[in-house]
This record gives sequence, structure tokens and C-alpha cells, in this order.
Amino acid sequence: MKKVNWLIERYISDVDEEFVEELRRQGYFWKETSYLRFHPGDAKEYFPEHECVLFRGTLNLGRNILRTSWIPGAYMDEKNLRCTTYYTYFGRYLLNNKYFILSLGELIRRRKEILDYFESDGNLFIRPDSNMKSFRAGVFNLNVLNTIQSLGSELQRDETTLLLVSNKRPITKEWRFFVYQNQAITGSLYLVGEERRDEIIKGGYLENYLNNILKTVNWYPESLYTVDICESEGELHILELGSFSCSGEYGCDLSLLVEFGAKAALEDYEAING
Repeated sequence: MKKVNWLIERYISDVDEEFVEELRRQGYFWKETSYLRFHPGDAKEYFPEHECVLFRGTLNLGRNILRTSWIPGAYMDEKNLRCTTYYTYFGRYLLNNKYFILSLGELIRRRKEILDYFESDGNLFIRPDSNMKSFRAGVFNLNVLNTIQSLGSELQRDETTLLLVSNKRPITKEWRFFVYQNQAITGSLYLVGEERRDEIIKGGYLENYLNNILKTVNWYPESLYTVDICESEGELHILELGSFSCSGEYGCDLSLLVEFGAKAALEDYEAING
């Protein structure tokens, strides 16, 4: 078996059977787990300490994987995948390139100022600064949710939670790309309007668009990550960055995800262990 081990959280993905089959086809060893079964203190029951292990599953379990001694464990750098970090580098290319980042409490205190800035009738796009999906991003009406209590209850967050606030923008299509450093690996269309699609992207203008941005930005959150692209009013924009270990595959090429996942994991492992 090859040197990289995989830990797979089962029954959380539409393609987890196919992913496991791809691991088998490429000759990798893997084990399966679930969020309730896994405890960082018992990690050695899966693989020895300090082994080269790469996780695929949910954000909450991924956070526990990072508490083990495995290398890399999971690609989900919480700090670098916050808006407050990567917006610094990708700002000009983002759909939400005019924005405020502030606490829920400050959003309510400065509500009128912010609505005036965006010339909004009350509807604003709000998402968590964190990539950990602490609430579902979306459009919220601040003329209705106009107190800390009402907005906090809607988001199920307290007044200190950092939010990104921007104007409401129409989106016609969304694509996901998995990226190794500053090069797209594989991509998929996944949304047309409100309709789910899983259609692989091979080369073409979308991949070129993303690769040109990545080379210009010349910064990445970690060796592997995802970039979602959207079309709005006939133009392409970066929608958000996400975690390699914890993002859905949609119609992406699983053989390339396994190949580059193992490549990056082994590189990071050897960088530490020589």
C-alpha cells in the first residue's frame, strides 16, 4: 500500500462509495469513521501517531482530526479560510467586493449607515466571517430583523459573532474547483439558478479564468483548498474559498482529487519528517 493513509467519514456525501472505490483503484489504504465514533484521544486506534493521514468528511469532525498528531490530518485552515484573511488577497475578484466585516451587535448599531451605504431597502447579504458554517449565509431584511435579539435569534448567534455584510447580488450559475497551491485540479458546475447540477469542467474558459487569478494573487490558504466561482449579471466572480477536506465533490473528477490529495499530503509529511 502507498504511504498516504485516508480517513473517510461515511454517509455524508453523495459520492462516498465512489470515492472509496477510487482509493481502492489507486492502491491506498483507508479507514472509515463517523463524528460520534471519533475522539482525538483514541486516534491511534485508527492510525499510529505522526502518520501521514488525510481526512475527508465534515467540518466538525475535521476540527477534531486537526487535534491529532497526523500530518497533514485535514486541509481546513480555519484562520486562512476566514473572510478576514482571504478577502485581503482576492478582494478585487470577489462577488461581494464591497463589504463590511463587523460583529452582529455593531451591525445593528450601524444598521442605518450600512443600509444607506448599500442603498438598500433593507435586504443585505450576510455570512459568517468563519468558514465553519456557524449559520447559513443568505439575504436577511434588516428592517425586519432590526434588533440584536431578532437578528441573533434568526442566525442563532450572539452579538460578538463576526459577520460579513454586503449588498444583495443576483447569481445565475455556480461552479466549484478543487485547487492545488495555485493551479486548478478539477471543477464542476453545481447550481443553475436554484437547480442542482453535477457537470464536470475540463479545461476551458472557467479554468483559465481561475488559474489567471490564482497566479496574479500568488497566495493560497494551504496546499489544497476549493474555490467557488459564480456568474452574476453576465460576469464571473470568485464567490468563496473553502476546505479541501470538507467540501462537496459535486461532479468533480474523483481520480484527480485522490491523486492530488495524496501528492500534497505526502509533500507536507516529508517537509516535516524529511
